[in-house]
Amino acid sequence: MEALLKHLGGVNVKTRKRNIVIPEDPGSFADAVVTLCQDAADGVNLEADLEAAAKALDGAELEYSRYGDILFQVFFAGGRLGTGAQLAAEDKMRLSTNILACEPTRESINPYFKLFQTLTRRRPFLIRGLENTLVKLMLSLEFFDDAGRKKLGIALALTFTWKIGVVPANIFAALLNDRLVAKGTVLDVMIQFFQEFLAKDSLDDLVSILTKAHIANRLADFAPPNKRAPADLHALLKAANLTALVDWDVQREIDLRVTELQTALTEAIMADPPLSVAEVVTIAKTKKGESNIPDGEVLRVSWLALMKSINLTGKNQQQITQSLVQKLKNYGKLFREFASNSKAELALLNTIQVFCYEDTRMLKCFSDIVKLLYNAEIVGEDTIQHWYKKGSHAKGRAVFLKDIEPFMKWLEEAEEEEDD
Repeated sequence: MEALLKHLGGVNVKTRKRNIVIPEDPGSFADAVVTLCQDAADGVNLEADLEAAAKALDGAELEYSRYGDILFQVFFAGGRLGTGAQLAAEDKMRLSTNILACEPTRESINPYFKLFQTLTRRRPFLIRGLENTLVKLMLSLEFFDDAGRKKLGIALALTFTWKIGVVPANIFAALLNDRLVAKGTVLDVMIQFFQEFLAKDSLDDLVSILTKAHIANRLADFAPPNKRAPADLHALLKAANLTALVDWDVQREIDLRVTELQTALTEAIMADPPLSVAEVVTIAKTKKGESNIPDGEVLRVSWLALMKSINLTGKNQQQITQSLVQKLKNYGKLFREFASNSKAELALLNTIQVFCYEDTRMLKCFSDIVKLLYNAEIVGEDTIQHWYKKGSHAKGRAVFLKDIEPFMKWLEEAEEEEDD
């Protein structure tokens, strides 16, 4: 503000910035922010200049609560943003050091987000101003060139890397604009966002952000209509070195279909009257074929659906075992259909192991269940041996290996007799 007074009065006036009275209008606020930043800077080091700007802004009595949006617009674009991401023509002052004027690199943009974190920690209500500015910029993507969109993608990533407190849903909802999506500009920014965020943060952190934004299941919605097929979208992501994100998205889709399969099987088994085993098998085969669900997953959810149909309340181990025997006899065909290889069989054994460990009522039933699966020709001897030697799950391993020792001994003796 000192420089502004010099310009207006032609004299060298020394005064404390916090005592300067700024007219309460957006243009004057923007000019004051620019002046404070320019006066604080020495032009040698950007990070030092922004730290000095933070101190100057903290000491100034400005209407931050009213013009928080403008504060961040100045740091992003050098001044107030008008229509089409153009700077307001009536404003005369511009901050030359801003995000959209710097190089499109993390190193160039990062110091600004350090400043944003400082500003929002001191005045948490300013987070909303940053959100609004980001939304305004995202809605204006078509007015930026490739370099500009790259800067915005980096800025979006740094917004969450710095954990400033911006609500993800408020930002990404703006990107789901049909007109911008159709032009491909949104996908460009999203790919840049993914690349920059994963350069420093984990995939789990990214998934957490996507989940909070309610878009974890909607990545294809950010792509133009002709690129929304999973194969096309995944090819684009792989070309951008985002293979880990592709793998996660593939697994997410499988998990979603597996959940749908479990629901369908549970409803079929618990129907009144219950569907025939043949009908249940048809449902499982149809769902598996539609989504290419692995046999091990079909067996896993089949077991969970079966157990959900058994009322274990108030039953002792013998009664539970009897109920299981009856259910497995009724639905043995379902399990045999998908116990197609040793990998699927092992997945079933470990599913049952974890289930028995987590439900104390089932803790002593595991070895009996394995015997039932063996006798029903659902799980083979080789798979059981592999599970026993090195393929068991960590949960309850010591307990279950001890309990099943007599059965394993019986298997070995039976094998020796066959050899003789």
